[in-house]
Amino acid sequence: MKKYAGIILLTFSIQFLQAQEQLSLDKQAAVYYDKYDYAKAASLYERIAAKKKDKTSTLVLERLADSYRHINEYETAAGWYAKLLARSDAPADARLYYGDMLKSAGKYAEAKAAYTQYAQTGNQERVKNRIAGCDAAQEWIQAPTPVAIRNVERLNTVGSDWGATGYPGGIVFVSDSLYRNQLQNGSHFNRNVYGRTRTDYQRLYIGDTANYGNVYINDFSPAFNRSKYHVGPAVFDKDYRTAYVTMTNADRRIPAVKENKVRYGYRRLELFSSVKDANGKWGELIPFPYNKPDEYSVGHAALSNDGNTLYFAADMPGGQGATDIWYSEKQGDGKWGAPVNCGPGINTPEAEEFPTIAPDGSLYFSSKGWPGMGGFDIFHSSGSKAQWSAPENLRYPTNSPGDDFYFVAEANGNTYFASNRTGGKGSDDIYSITTPPIYTYTPNHVSPGLVIPFTGTVCAPLAEACIYIYNKQRQIGWCFIGQPGREITLTLEKDTDYEIRIHYPGGRRMETIPFTTRGMKEGEILKKDICPVQQ
Repeated sequence: MKKYAGIILLTFSIQFLQAQEQLSLDKQAAVYYDKYDYAKAASLYERIAAKKKDKTSTLVLERLADSYRHINEYETAAGWYAKLLARSDAPADARLYYGDMLKSAGKYAEAKAAYTQYAQTGNQERVKNRIAGCDAAQEWIQAPTPVAIRNVERLNTVGSDWGATGYPGGIVFVSDSLYRNQLQNGSHFNRNVYGRTRTDYQRLYIGDTANYGNVYINDFSPAFNRSKYHVGPAVFDKDYRTAYVTMTNADRRIPAVKENKVRYGYRRLELFSSVKDANGKWGELIPFPYNKPDEYSVGHAALSNDGNTLYFAADMPGGQGATDIWYSEKQGDGKWGAPVNCGPGINTPEAEEFPTIAPDGSLYFSSKGWPGMGGFDIFHSSGSKAQWSAPENLRYPTNSPGDDFYFVAEANGNTYFASNRTGGKGSDDIYSITTPPIYTYTPNHVSPGLVIPFTGTVCAPLAEACIYIYNKQRQIGWCFIGQPGREITLTLEKDTDYEIRIHYPGGRRMETIPFTTRGMKEGEILKKDICPVQQ
């Protein structure tokens, strides 16, 4: 169903009753495709297409394009969908997927054209938000939000690294590319590979980042990593004594069909909890009482700040669409109550996943259903349980044409998210927001109460500094990256106290310049030279 360790079908081959060499190339490719081994299927179907050229069947072109789509090879998938759409018998959804691949490659005008053509088949509602996303993305790129992000290179590899969350002494994260000698006794290293992407299975690791530039990556705990299959992400209670971890349970296999003399099956995701003992060891894995891998997946846990509400993503019946965000409340006896859907305020007919709870109790999550820049975009919403404000897109550069997900904002100011955008080290990389120093969500709309125009001119010594203009009454702010001579324009609220907080690169020091709009009248303009106090 999905790409990541959460809410995906984990597939494996049980037994080949005959050597693959005895199967034709077409049948071999079909076996891999039917087992969701898309990386291998794509390779074999490409060999078939190269051999048959113009005589390649429409089915082969469809499966070739689909295989590359499932492993997020956007440009390659788009190329094969273009060839598929040249056929009169191409399936209708091929144009929808073609638009998705173009959009994820940042080709918004072409994607919009594909969606518009698809809408003419009577599917306007399905592509309405996709088209809106194409229009919005081009505007957002031209007017980026005032945040600075960076690739956390010391944690990232050529594989998939994501799910970063703070933990005493370091950062816990998910990776599919670290080596077996970093796993402790009791953890399991699967010599097989995950067929969908032809990569290793994901494990939980902890990176000790106390010394910048030096990182010591270790097995997080055999209590979780003893699983043969995917493990992660993890979320912790406020005392770091209880963990909720997403896993593919090695003990549960959903039988599938027997075809082409190959038997295969799949596994769904489940949530497990564990409590740390007095010696710091994680204890027995306790299954979430509403796991039901015979019917649906449950994963991506997020915990409310009081520890009494557990949010998660699932494709269980009764939701709004493909994958929804649900919640469960802790009962008086300490047990979790029956899951409740978070409702249409945040859930759509498409996929919503990767919920996290911010220090202020608001929700960050990723969605393919709301207007966005690419595949998964990160959104913010305020509220709780089944009552939420309209989701707001975090826009560019936090979001990108690719998949952006698992946004974690911590009380100490650390902010992480994951993305497979171009320019990274691997398929999924961990990124951090470096300015403002403490990330506070700022709504994208401008309040009608802001009535005083402000113009600030940046002095040369502040190159690359974060110039953080802070509203002391509302406790929100905007960060602008200093460039000599740059004019910063804002519309401020009257009768309000502000500060210009100058954060120098590398955390050298911070200076504060107070100012106010008190006593100013509408129509007046506040102008300031933004220069360092200390010369």
